[in-house]
Amino acid sequence: MYDSVDDTWHVTGFVPMEFAVRLTVWTPNESVYSNGVMYWMTSARAYSIMGFEISANTWRGIGVPMADKLEFVSLLCHNGGLTHVGGTSVGEACIWELKDGDRWGLIQKVPMEMGIKLLGGQSSWGNSKCVGSEGAICLYRELGSGTVVWREMKEKATWAWFWVEGCHFIGGKQVQNLPIKGVFLRPNLSPFAF
Repeated sequence: MYDSVDDTWHVTGFVPMEFAVRLTVWTPNESVYSNGVMYWMTSARAYSIMGFEISANTWRGIGVPMADKLEFVSLLCHNGGLTHVGGTSVGEACIWELKDGDRWGLIQKVPMEMGIKLLGGQSSWGNSKCVGSEGAICLYRELGSGTVVWREMKEKATWAWFWVEGCHFIGGKQVQNLPIKGVFLRPNLSPFAF
């Protein structure tokens, strides 16, 4: 583990064998940090989550709601906690939040009409992606497809769903649908981010 305060690396222990295999074979590169724990979603069916509690140097596994039915899944840090977004073969996509005791609470479902529009008439969420921040969660597919956005309405202290049309043009030229990856960046006017 790297300690940025001391600018040093430390061996904190070994990864248990059951987690090591899943981390190296079944886990995409993305990880999520929330409340002192690093989380990874395994890509093996059925999906599951692995967590490493940094201060205690311990590993744990967490089940995923509807794990064997999900066609896509994404982990986010939302409202200060771990959030799981996933879509099933029956066309439904849901957002869950991890509660105390490693229990999941359903917090939202993607409106059916927006899900159908995003999937473009297909019934599979397989090529869907998700990115989020504290103020918004976006589900998208590829360049040119639209985006389903669930975002916070500051003036009303509520959340609402929106559809954002896709763009088929870059620099005035039409482009084919291309795979893309989204990321939220927080604006920072300082030349040195701390």
